[in-house]
Amino acid sequence: MTLTAHLDADASAACSPGRRHTARALTTVAAVLLLAGCGVLSGDDGAEGELLAQGTTEVHLAAGETAQISLGRGSQGVGDDWGVVSQTDEAVAAAEVVMGEEVHGTAEAEDAPGASMPYAVELTGERAGTTTVRVLYCTRAAIAEDCDQSTGTLDPPVDPVEITVVVE
Repeated sequence: MTLTAHLDADASAACSPGRRHTARALTTVAAVLLLAGCGVLSGDDGAEGELLAQGTTEVHLAAGETAQISLGRGSQGVGDDWGVVSQTDEAVAAAEVVMGEEVHGTAEAEDAPGASMPYAVELTGERAGTTTVRVLYCTRAAIAEDCDQSTGTLDPPVDPVEITVVVE
């Protein structure tokens, strides 16, 4: 929309009730569109994507779409962590482990220090194709295929999670 001001219009026409009402209406419409575009009026808490149940083994996404798969809850100990250990085609989807408030549907108070918090693997479609993402829980070691699981806050051994991601 383009608004044009006419400098030769008289002052009484510029201040008429009809023009003030139109200007107010245009300002209101612009504010509503701005707030909706920022997600304020969308009815959600700003989280994008969906949290799928723990145990989900296959996800179908569109390019640019994000979903999370729950890895359950746990209390992160020093050096205990979930991580993406491998992916067959990294160009198809981005994959990372998130925890606490970054997990969709998690309230701020749920991840207080020392408390049990949710973990999830977040997947974002990049381009059409299929990839398999492998996620492991490792204790006091770097995320690696042969990492130690003998100690930690989860009962060892923790089964690896494999997810097939199909981007359409």
